[in-house]
Amino acid sequence: MNPDVLLNRIRLEQRGLIDIHKKLYEMEHLLPVPDPMQFAKTAESAALLSEKSTAHLRNMFFSVSNEPPIYYYPKAAEVQGIRVWADTNYLRVLLPALLPDKKKRDGCKFLLLPLQAALVQSGSLPHFSDCVICVEHIYDRNLPIKAVRDYDNLELKAVIDVIATFCLTDDTGALCDSFQTTRFGYSSSTVITVMPKNCFSAWLNAPESAENRPPLFPKIS
Repeated sequence: MNPDVLLNRIRLEQRGLIDIHKKLYEMEHLLPVPDPMQFAKTAESAALLSEKSTAHLRNMFFSVSNEPPIYYYPKAAEVQGIRVWADTNYLRVLLPALLPDKKKRDGCKFLLLPLQAALVQSGSLPHFSDCVICVEHIYDRNLPIKAVRDYDNLELKAVIDVIATFCLTDDTGALCDSFQTTRFGYSSSTVITVMPKNCFSAWLNAPESAENRPPLFPKIS
């Protein structure tokens, strides 16, 4: 390891963290009565800078560590708060954030490998052929209604592709139906549930107060 190269990389990351701090400082000074759109735009800038910094720091860690990345990503999933629940007739994945905008290049990459690791760590998972993929976009209830984005603008396909490799025969429309819904909750998150088609009605009628618990479905006959 070349100390000069490492020092340059460390200083680059320090500058990146300073840029994040500046955006947080801007957000602080927009209070106590911020313009919702301006505040959201500044928050987005801070989040994107943070994602860039995360990717760079990961790469730096991999370059100086003898630990294979396969051992790192389960830790990343745990820290990010990715959770997986499964039973014979459902698979449920909690992502502790809203999905990124599909127009943002590499916006989803920081999430995919930790998600894959979380699914691997979950052990044996159910397998579905005819199924429904339900996506719940849960927005922090303190956000304005203007913060809700069109489904078409969200990077969902890459996330579904990862989940599909673990539990679906194929995610073609011939076998899988899809359903998306939006609501407000205690914090922003995305919940993806895969289930047999005969369980969808029970899931749809479940109370929203159960959003933080694994769903209860009727047994498959």
